[in-house]
Amino acid sequence: MSIKRLLLLPVTAVLSMAGCAGIGPNATYYMGTTSFHYDPSYNAYNVQINGQEIGGGFGGGMNTSPVKVGPQEIKWGESNSKREHVAKNQVTLTKDQIQGMKYLAVHLYPDDTVEITTSNSWPTPKEKGLTWLQSLKNKK
Repeated sequence: MSIKRLLLLPVTAVLSMAGCAGIGPNATYYMGTTSFHYDPSYNAYNVQINGQEIGGGFGGGMNTSPVKVGPQEIKWGESNSKREHVAKNQVTLTKDQIQGMKYLAVHLYPDDTVEITTSNSWPTPKEKGLTWLQSLKNKK
């Protein structure tokens, strides 16, 4: 084997691992994932981001999930029916939003819109969602 081939092997190995490490347009990061659901008429289950199930239980359940840079497809089901929800709005994550972060939380709102937050500390509910949840509970 020539010296050029010997030098090329480590370079090829490093470049092929770069996609796993979060370099490039299709970077994938493994993060602790959870969800917060603010509609008191049902419990959300099987919450998914790009086909990967994430944790739930109002932030009480956590999964480790692959999260990719770019547009996110968010889906979830209802515990008291067979209804499936798909986020009405498009959320796009940038590398800057997720690089170096440990946690990702998907916030599911009663109008089927979503928000995604990232952090290095355990995720918490958003004030917007808590206010909405309280107003829906007060209407009952």
